[in-house]
Amino acid sequence: MKLTNKNKYLLVGVVALSLLSYRLAIHNTLAVREEFYNNLEKKESIANLPGQLSMLGQKEKTLDAQLLALNVGNSSLQNNLLKFLNQEASKNRVKIIDFNSPHVVEAEKGTIETHIIHLEGGYTDILKTLNALENKGSYGAISHLAFEKKKNHRSKRTYLQAEVFLQQKR
Repeated sequence: MKLTNKNKYLLVGVVALSLLSYRLAIHNTLAVREEFYNNLEKKESIANLPGQLSMLGQKEKTLDAQLLALNVGNSSLQNNLLKFLNQEASKNRVKIIDFNSPHVVEAEKGTIETHIIHLEGGYTDILKTLNALENKGSYGAISHLAFEKKKNHRSKRTYLQAEVFLQQKR
């Protein structure tokens, strides 16, 4: 079987037309088809957008209500803690003797801030203040509490002081 020049040209022409038709028609069709399926996926994700938006709105309202319940303002945590402590101390007739800046320790799981607070007052009044501090506010947990009975020799008056370590993990 001999191939003549006409048959060779015909065979090359068929191959060239096949490549040209693939490049012009089929390749573009496949690209448009891929883009279509990508757009379908985007459309499906956008279709659920109003539901997600309403869920986020409800979540925002819930979190705002929780922040209002915890009485957390825009100021720093230390200012909020001192404000809360002053309110509870005045309510329970307790004096805040010492409130310094927190002691910060870097740990593997984050930082630990320890506030050292000295209170003066009656035993039950101090306990009421500390209970409110630990349960009503989100200021951390009491890690150490030491009571000390002191006497003022000039006025011959005894009083009770409490040293409180309040830890908060961040």
